[in-house]
Amino acid sequence: MSDPHEYAIERIGREAGRKIFATTGIGDPYRTGVPLPIFLALLRGFPDAFGATTGELADRFGFVRRAPDPASADLDEREGLPIGMHATVDPITGVPFVVTSCALCHAEKVRWRGGEALVVGLANKRVKIHAYDRAFSDVVGKPGFSVERLGRLAAEEAARKKIAWPDTYREAFTAAAVAALQQRARDRGELHARTRLDPPGRVATIEAFAVVLGQLTGRPVDFAPTVGWAKVPDVIGFAQKTTLSWDSSAQGPMDLLVVEADVAAGVRVAWLEQHPGQGPSLGAYLRQPAPRPAFPGKIDRDLAARGARVFDKECARCHGRYTPDGRVVDYDEEAVSAEELGVDPARVQAATASFERAANDPALTRGYTKFERSSGYVPPILSNVWARAPYGHAGQWPTLAYLATPPGKRAPRFVVDLGALYDLDAVGVAVLPAEAPAGRDAYVHDAAQPGFSVLGHSYLADTGPEARAVVEYLKTL
Repeated sequence: MSDPHEYAIERIGREAGRKIFATTGIGDPYRTGVPLPIFLALLRGFPDAFGATTGELADRFGFVRRAPDPASADLDEREGLPIGMHATVDPITGVPFVVTSCALCHAEKVRWRGGEALVVGLANKRVKIHAYDRAFSDVVGKPGFSVERLGRLAAEEAARKKIAWPDTYREAFTAAAVAALQQRARDRGELHARTRLDPPGRVATIEAFAVVLGQLTGRPVDFAPTVGWAKVPDVIGFAQKTTLSWDSSAQGPMDLLVVEADVAAGVRVAWLEQHPGQGPSLGAYLRQPAPRPAFPGKIDRDLAARGARVFDKECARCHGRYTPDGRVVDYDEEAVSAEELGVDPARVQAATASFERAANDPALTRGYTKFERSSGYVPPILSNVWARAPYGHAGQWPTLAYLATPPGKRAPRFVVDLGALYDLDAVGVAVLPAEAPAGRDAYVHDAAQPGFSVLGHSYLADTGPEARAVVEYLKTL
């Protein structure tokens, strides 16, 4: 087990957690990482699958770009690895391994008229994490995928960029990488087939865990008929949460649940047990996230004050109460049934009986966590909600203005243009008519697709003329 020195936490605390979240990730590089020379060889050898450069890789899969800086002493910056990718040095061989951190999916650059901000912790609306995962399996069947070719390209890239790639280990690393990718393609074939049409900013969490739980328990875990797509969540509500899931199904200490999610990415349970300081440190950081930009547009303060009174009467029971500066002062995390909400139930129905059994296997949980299938979704806190579009558990509502529209009058099909500036008027992502051409950074949201209904949550619309005042108030949080 490779254990780079940077994963040894000398002092459990917020700064150690910030580094984990934004840079290093949880670790276990032999299981979760790829040797940097192999990583670069895959880009060079299969540009149609990954992109030829790290910049093209970021654009293809929706990661946040980082421009290469050849003069930097930081290898991440020198190679221009996207935000959320990190080269950690294996102390056994000296070879850097590319691993990922939370920021790969939980960091977003928001652009509006007159400004922009990179917000670490905000859900990435562009990320296509399942497409990235599939790329590693898709290359297995492509011409030219072999130990010999990948090894030659890796050696050339290592020499060209002066990256450690010792003769003693390179053949073993290359052979192991090829074998691991081939096995991964076999193990994840059904998952990849199910997630091939995934829109950006979404993740099939239950399905991804099902594959890993089946491997860990040695027993098959069934998939539900419909994929339970969920929007990549914002982490801003961590301090008020008792579960990391959309549906309250996971129970246990939050500092454990926050690292348990990395098991789906391949981290070994033994690694987590040998690094007990990671969960508490990550939790300490998430409980005190960095300040975020306030709503950058105009706010009608009188209208917002009226909206605050309506919100406290109609919305606070589920979404909590807030101080004038947006701090949460009263919130209880509870699930509301999908039937009562009137929203698409696919996400809560994604966990099957066999999934529940596997997730509660005492050999895995050690009695610390519990999984119980839910029938509803957890209303989130609304701090910094202006920047968190699209809204809803599946990202089915593009703007607050759309959510304020009665469900029966909402357009069921529209184009979401993620390349456009953030819409400060409607408060959300830019939306075009369904017949508009979808550019590179746009996609069509079709409510007819299973799991993506735009119905439900009529509560804001039910306030009638006061909906506009409530939206104005939400800008202040």
